[in-house]
Amino acid sequence: MLMPWFNRQSIRLRIFIPFLLISLITSFIFTVYGFMQSNAAIVNEIDRRLLICSYTMRLILPEDYFDRITGPGSIAEQEHMDNTHDLEAFLNNVGAKYLYAIYRHEGRYYFVASADPTTPFWTEYENPAPNIFEVEKLKSVHISTTDDPDYGLLRSVVIPYRDRQGREYIIGADIEAAEVSALKRRAFINFLMMGSLSFALAVIFSYLVSFTITKPLALLSNFTRRLCDGGFANDIRLAPEIISSRDGTNSESTLLAFDINRMQDELATHIEQLKLTQSARERAESELRIAGQIQSTFLPPPFKPATFGGAIALHAFMKTAKQAGGDLYDYFQLDDDHLCFSIGDVSGKGMPAAIFMSIVVVLMRAAAKTTYDPAAMVAKINADLAEGNDSCTFVTLFVGVLNVRTGVLNFCNGGHNPARIRHVDGHLEAMDSACNCVVGVMDDATFKAEALVIKPGDLLYFYTDGVTEAIAEDDSFYGEERLDALLRSQPLDSTVAHVNQVVATDVETFAGRHEQADDITMLSLRYQSVVYNTEKGTRV
Repeated sequence: MLMPWFNRQSIRLRIFIPFLLISLITSFIFTVYGFMQSNAAIVNEIDRRLLICSYTMRLILPEDYFDRITGPGSIAEQEHMDNTHDLEAFLNNVGAKYLYAIYRHEGRYYFVASADPTTPFWTEYENPAPNIFEVEKLKSVHISTTDDPDYGLLRSVVIPYRDRQGREYIIGADIEAAEVSALKRRAFINFLMMGSLSFALAVIFSYLVSFTITKPLALLSNFTRRLCDGGFANDIRLAPEIISSRDGTNSESTLLAFDINRMQDELATHIEQLKLTQSARERAESELRIAGQIQSTFLPPPFKPATFGGAIALHAFMKTAKQAGGDLYDYFQLDDDHLCFSIGDVSGKGMPAAIFMSIVVVLMRAAAKTTYDPAAMVAKINADLAEGNDSCTFVTLFVGVLNVRTGVLNFCNGGHNPARIRHVDGHLEAMDSACNCVVGVMDDATFKAEALVIKPGDLLYFYTDGVTEAIAEDDSFYGEERLDALLRSQPLDSTVAHVNQVVATDVETFAGRHEQADDITMLSLRYQSVVYNTEKGTRV
């Protein structure tokens, strides 16, 4: 109900009303907050004064005063009056009401020092306030607002004191709570007056600002209505009093008027440019789709289960973020005993990454024809890519060569994510490898080859960071922990294709409606036999 009414009001009111509400709210907050802070400062200042009184009392009295107190008459009346006079003078300067020292003797409490001339030495304190018992129990400083049966409601500070003989005294300083309340009332009145004054000034300022802003806007609104009704005819122009020279002005309304005037001249040109841009975008998207189709031809066909007599089960999965991506995977047979496979992630996205990915695949195939050493392959690819690589594009690359007869995996990790190994007993761990530098940046980089023995039934899972860095709607990342938990939960007899599909589905579910930010690529490999018959192509 409120918003439709508000939207129907004039621009002037729609500016003035929020200003008015903001001024009211800020004035109220300022008044309340200032009053609360003032109250706290008043109480803190009074407590500080009372605390000073309590500690200073021992300095005003003679040094051995408390040591000489043994009972009625132990302190001469004249000495007591002299001390009372000194304490009273000090108390008046500080601004407190009561200052006293109490001694407990045979279960009764007696005033042994006081700033009150009407309180003789050893006057019994018949109805002690609750804070007296609290300081006796806690043996520490006690600050409180206490209701004294004899003296009324007081703001009080009491501290424990022990003389040289170990006897315990209580020294206290009080001020009437009514005096504290009076100070708070005065502070409230002051802040209320200040808040009211600031609100009144804000109202006047809000009205002037709204009038100044809305007058030119109303003129511009009338002009744009005439412009629309006239079909954006070029002969409909702003009145000279609305638009003026743009030079040296900081007025937004003047700048807006100038820009609206220019809009009439440039609208047709912008529409034509928009048509050309749209046409160019459609051509670019078409070319990118074609690039993606060409890129897919560089990827190997599905792995045939009969390869190596069924000793290896392998499945790869790729989902690009755009029509063409920068992830890659490859696998091919080197000879009857060796399988070469790789997975990588090119920096960047789109057409440049797709072209770079295609080059990496070609170089990978070429390097595998000269050596079975993964480190040598990666070094060769790195040298070829780094030559003339002015864009500093790079690729993280994992290359492995698996001897299907012995189960020995020789591999080289060029800055890629650590793979996961799911052992036949169900234990999952990250592949321990020396992570070399990324490939394609430094032509003199060296790469280390490593070896790993895979047991029959072990599953190797490789992935790009598009899996672990998938983003959910709440901007959280998929992460390695979730990936590891999902891999552990899969049955040991799950196929490699099932493992990839389960991860891909879980990543998609995790991301929800969030747009895919990076290419997602996975390669799962299970070593199923140690020895197989090469001639017959069957496992033994």
